[in-house]
Amino acid sequence: MDVLSVSISFLIGAATGAAGNYFADKYTDVRRDQKLAKEQTKLWQDIEARFPAVIADMRESFCSAEGKNVRAFFVKPSNTTIALISEPCFEFHTDELPDLHPAVLHLARHEFITDITPGNCPMYRVHEKLIDWLAKPKPSSKRTREKPCSA
Repeated sequence: MDVLSVSISFLIGAATGAAGNYFADKYTDVRRDQKLAKEQTKLWQDIEARFPAVIADMRESFCSAEGKNVRAFFVKPSNTTIALISEPCFEFHTDELPDLHPAVLHLARHEFITDITPGNCPMYRVHEKLIDWLAKPKPSSKRTREKPCSA
């Protein structure tokens, strides 16, 4: 055996091993990303099924022209007022949405919102991933599909 043929064999083997490892990692990452996206979609569909009124109200508020840059909201009864608000925010009323508290707890548990309560009235910061999900059209029947909000 000469040195040239051994060197060529070594280089071909090393290149084959490296290419195999690269493609294995690449397709494992793609599969993992697809699985994560599928789990996130299933989670969001579960949230929409559990709390349709709350999600519809949030979608209407955060996707409106006035609310496209608002990222905070209060949870309170409709007969109360809030003084000294330092940023634009929405109010969601517990007497209009009876499942508001469970929905807020569920959204916080899955890190769609964060509790930033400054005083007695619960206040929450909305994460961008919630805004992204609200902006997507609601999966409904094939005939009628909600338009996504323009972000």
